[in-house]
Amino acid sequence: MLSSCKYAIFDNDGTLMESMYFWRLGSLEYIIAHRLPIPETMTLRELFSCSSREFTQRLSEQMPNVSYEEVVREMEGRMERHYLFDVQEKPGVQEFLAGLRARGARMCVATAAPRELCRQALARFGILECFDFVTDTYEMEMHKGQKEYFLRVAERLGAPPEACWVFEDAVYAMRAAKAAGMRVCAIEDYTAQAHREEILELADAYIADYRKPPLFDRSGDSRAVRTFDRERATKQPECAQ
Repeated sequence: MLSSCKYAIFDNDGTLMESMYFWRLGSLEYIIAHRLPIPETMTLRELFSCSSREFTQRLSEQMPNVSYEEVVREMEGRMERHYLFDVQEKPGVQEFLAGLRARGARMCVATAAPRELCRQALARFGILECFDFVTDTYEMEMHKGQKEYFLRVAERLGAPPEACWVFEDAVYAMRAAKAAGMRVCAIEDYTAQAHREEILELADAYIADYRKPPLFDRSGDSRAVRTFDRERATKQPECAQ
């Protein structure tokens, strides 16, 4: 059960922070800055629900002689001010982390975004000290879609993979964590709506709101597992209607 979690690997954007909207906004900022045509068929809902990786790839294809990596670096630079001034933590996350810490859990942050930007925001919220370390895909030299990424993070945390809980909102990272033999707690984020069905199947637990009990928890003693109400779980939030 989540209550017995001893090792926790947290994603940052969309998991600890309400920051995915700003990453999506960064795509629009890039389009405006470079005077690129705004796709006529793209709705705001599509902009905010497609993956950053997918949308960034689209942008790089529109820019002659500009690589995907260059687009990513520029967007990361634009994100710095959002981390410093605009991004907020997920409601209830401070109390959730405090509860894990009080029970002796060791925790870290493993993000795809630049770790120093994340550290600044975590420090602003007063929760940086909850974590043993903050790492990213640049430091690990691999992306979060690889199970080896999570295995290396667990090794650094001093934890056997099977003892780790990975808290994530992105389905591609959940797949990798499961392939690494870890348990996954999905964190609900609007920008992951397109993959909700797969997430519901993959996850060992699902948190829609840190202030409330998990929507379901399939780990541990089945008698303690909350009833999984699929109709409730798959219902779109009002903002997504």
